[in-house]
Amino acid sequence: MFEQQQATVNQLLQSNARFRHLWDKHAALNARVDRVVSGDLPMEQIELENLKKEKLHVADQLHAILQHPEE
Repeated sequence: MFEQQQATVNQLLQSNARFRHLWDKHAALNARVDRVVSGDLPMEQIELENLKKEKLHVADQLHAILQHPEE
């Protein structure tokens, strides 16, 4: 994710606490979704869909920061 903007991501991870928090949250949500999809973590389908929506919402916030990193 965000491979084409890796330099900006690295800079924001060092300098922007909100970005770092969102980045870590997205990674945790992604890991949790992966565990559910692989069968390692049982979860109802509706709960999985909500988890995916939350992950997408966090990704959207990360994208917004990447669009305007100076703010």
